[in-house]
Amino acid sequence: MIAEKPSSRQVFLALTGALTVLLISAAFDSRLASLNPGTLTSSVAEFFSLLGNGGVLIPVSLILMGIGRKLKNTHLAAAGKEALYAILLSGVIAQLLKAVFERPRLAHVSEYILHALSHPSFFDLTGRFNSFPSGHTATAFAISVVLGRRYPRLRPPLYLTAVLIGLSRIALGSHYASDVVGGAVLGLAVGWLLTRGRGADFDKKKWVKAALALLVISICFFKLGGYLVFDVDEAVFSEASREMVVTGDLITPSYNFEPRYDKPILFYWAMSGAFKLFGTSEFSARFPSAAFVALLVLLTFVFVRRFKGFNAALWSSLVLLLNLEFFVYSHSAVTDMTLAFFISGALFSAYGAIKTGNKWLYMGFWASSALAMLTKGAIGLLFPVSITFIYLLVIRDFSSIKRFCNPLYILLFLLISMPWFLLEYNARGWEFIDAFIIKHHIHRFTGVISSHGGPPYFYVLILLIGFFPWVTFLPGAVIKGIKGARKGRENKDIFLFTAIWFLFIFIFFSISKTKLPNYIFPAIPACSVLAGLLVARALERGNGRGFAFTGAAILAFILSAAAFLTPHLGVKMEIPLPSTLFTGLGVIFLLTGVFSALSIKNPRRFAPLIAAASVALLVFLRLNAIPPVNSFMQRDLYEFATYAKNTGAALATYEINQPSIAFYYAGEKILKLEGSTLEKLHVDKNKTLLLITKTERITQLPDFTLIDKGHDFALLRKE
Repeated sequence: MIAEKPSSRQVFLALTGALTVLLISAAFDSRLASLNPGTLTSSVAEFFSLLGNGGVLIPVSLILMGIGRKLKNTHLAAAGKEALYAILLSGVIAQLLKAVFERPRLAHVSEYILHALSHPSFFDLTGRFNSFPSGHTATAFAISVVLGRRYPRLRPPLYLTAVLIGLSRIALGSHYASDVVGGAVLGLAVGWLLTRGRGADFDKKKWVKAALALLVISICFFKLGGYLVFDVDEAVFSEASREMVVTGDLITPSYNFEPRYDKPILFYWAMSGAFKLFGTSEFSARFPSAAFVALLVLLTFVFVRRFKGFNAALWSSLVLLLNLEFFVYSHSAVTDMTLAFFISGALFSAYGAIKTGNKWLYMGFWASSALAMLTKGAIGLLFPVSITFIYLLVIRDFSSIKRFCNPLYILLFLLISMPWFLLEYNARGWEFIDAFIIKHHIHRFTGVISSHGGPPYFYVLILLIGFFPWVTFLPGAVIKGIKGARKGRENKDIFLFTAIWFLFIFIFFSISKTKLPNYIFPAIPACSVLAGLLVARALERGNGRGFAFTGAAILAFILSAAAFLTPHLGVKMEIPLPSTLFTGLGVIFLLTGVFSALSIKNPRRFAPLIAAASVALLVFLRLNAIPPVNSFMQRDLYEFATYAKNTGAALATYEINQPSIAFYYAGEKILKLEGSTLEKLHVDKNKTLLLITKTERITQLPDFTLIDKGHDFALLRKE
């Protein structure tokens, strides 16, 4: 009997429910981890844990296959075969996810971060840092699904055994509750895929979507917590969110327990929520960015599939996922991913509303714009409204402009966005207006803030590196979109809409006086759709003639040559990097160039290899570039701050702005000293005062004794 195919709505609800249960279970991790089971409970737990071991289950499945064949019972033989598939597939995916999340087991939390920096590796062979998900639980639930479908009457005991296997892993102290729930979700998904995706039910797209989902999770969360928070932006958002948890003030963010007005409230809520859920850690700080970017890929896939089909959606999602700009900011505790998600949600809703007239999409546009505004201020409204209205003016769809301006939709925007601004103004008055609107909006656009300037072509360089290797697809896609504006039948084509989206943000920030690489990120989803559509079209035609693949090959060969030559040019680098890093980059760039060149004639075979090379590039950089850079820049500050925390000393800084100190000190307000305030310093005689400063400023502090010194920073004690 062929089971009825589940609808997209049912799949969405199932996934949402599973993720909700997983997040709720994380709240019980620390409570359940502190339980101390008795001897009898431990013995029972060891028994059920053994049942979930692959070394036991694989022979059992082989025996079932053998007995079935011996007795010529095809049903039993097929059950054993499916059970074996379930064990192998769930086991392989579980091991991959263990490497991705690299979660330390209960007994090894304190040693994780420095070990991850000093000994980066893809797989943890020691077993200390591979807690999530529970492989035993995943295997048990996968088998329960496949055998339960073959033998419906056995479902209750099968699932009960799977649950007991999961609980045994918690009782033995091997896993957190969320590890077990994650393993159960994985096992159920694998079992469902095997029972619904083979034989008469086989659907190639279902397996492709499952592989894409696994790739998205793997890239977005790849060793997310395995390095220290970077100064300045990551650290200041992390500390401000930690202080929100400590103070309970959900209206006014603070840094070093003083009001911080740089950004609106939404991202602080997301980060402080992650701290409450998972505990204060590097993983928790970056979790909102990784989660929003995973949702952004899903949103992009759904949007493009709706209007351009499955293959275009697949390639648009892959292009979005597999570029350096995406990877860096999905692994950073900053607002850019959250902002990009809501701006993209608003613009995808706008295009859908224009095409279909669906009132819920009009509401989605304004609701998403409101949330974008709560994430990063005025551009959260400016970008979606400007891009949408420019598009409508270009295609001369004036009736849609009127529909977008429906007072009820605008009221929805105001109801979502304005309460926090009013509460904050009521609490802080003109101080909030001056700092948030005048300094961080007007001055940031018209002047250079914090020395973050750049030439007009700044973002061309950012795209060449950050959007490699897909950047060479942009010129042709943008030109196609602009040409489409002249043709009536293509006026509403997605090429035109995303071209306007990209160009507006690109020109806006190129004009702006203050420039940072992350500013342009809200344009990356548009770039990905543009490039993805061209890749999909090349695969459909069966040839990649034109500038796109040729340009990608040339750019890759140039980068390869630069990487190979850098160690031999005598370039003085502030951060010491091993020559093997540049050799590895040279090889990956070279392979990307070769695959791009071969894609000119046969994109169907070699374009997927470009994507594979992009995966290799991201993984290689995460394992070989981030650890030495992060260790050089942040490790001394981390060790000095944690030393002060562990000794219970008061802490001060002198002539430096390194928010990571406050985050890792995790204590009372840090004294921020400058030359003019040093002479007025009064120290509590009953408490030691430690001070962190630049090494070159040690001589300016004769009343302090040097305790330790690193690359750039020193730790001193007040005598």
